[in-house]
Amino acid sequence: MTEIVPIQTGTACIKPTQVRAKGHGEERIQNLFADPEWTAPLPILTWAILHPEGVIVVDTGETPRAMEAGYYPVEHPYYQYALRVEVKPEEGIGAQLRARGITDSDVRTVLLTHLHTDHAGGLPDFPKSTIWVHGTEFDNAQGEAGLAAGYLPHRFPTWFAPRRYEFADGPLGPFASSQKVTRAGDVRVVPTPGHTAGHVSVVVVEDGRSTFIAGDATYAEATLLDEAVDGVSPDEGVALGTIRAIKAYLRSTTAVYLPSHDERSVERLRERRTTR
Repeated sequence: MTEIVPIQTGTACIKPTQVRAKGHGEERIQNLFADPEWTAPLPILTWAILHPEGVIVVDTGETPRAMEAGYYPVEHPYYQYALRVEVKPEEGIGAQLRARGITDSDVRTVLLTHLHTDHAGGLPDFPKSTIWVHGTEFDNAQGEAGLAAGYLPHRFPTWFAPRRYEFADGPLGPFASSQKVTRAGDVRVVPTPGHTAGHVSVVVVEDGRSTFIAGDATYAEATLLDEAVDGVSPDEGVALGTIRAIKAYLRSTTAVYLPSHDERSVERLRERRTTR
């Protein structure tokens, strides 16, 4: 039997206009930086899939090192004016897994939805795992161009050389391609571009039920249902297409929808409350 365990690696406050874009095109970014309001602290959620074939971790969350002076680049306006993070030392994903009796040797696979720091900051805790990422995502995160785009490539471990999703395992519902990451085929990755060009989501299927681990495909269930594109997606049309594909998948099956920053995701998982 497979169990999905939520692990919260601190909280983040962002601008409401990042959660739901105001305006279109470049205007969205301008409105984000002009927004004087902040969200309440949102969870930074990761997920441990306790699978018969081994432990699979989806995203690594933010690292407690983010609280150190200079961890975020002072020259990047987003990190200075649009993000407030709180991660206690005991909230790092490695510490939380160890508290559950799970060592880095137990984690067979790490599946990254994308490489923003609140999803990849905990990578140093997994030197023994096979780590997967979308090739487009990895390429876009490199060097000065990656830093300008909001990634922190200088914080990736020196040994970080991920395996790239191939998406050669056929369609899954409305998604034209998928990647099996278990021999049983009950854990799959599907491309969900929008928030970033190489964003993916993870689908776990068991006993006719699905769990859709969405990363930042949307920030909340409500923004999915409202088809609200976020304020930082590079292509609104691509993001909206992904939102509609996810909604079509959720309508076609009994599925729990789990975005990484939705304060109700853990409750939905516990109650197996589906989204349609």
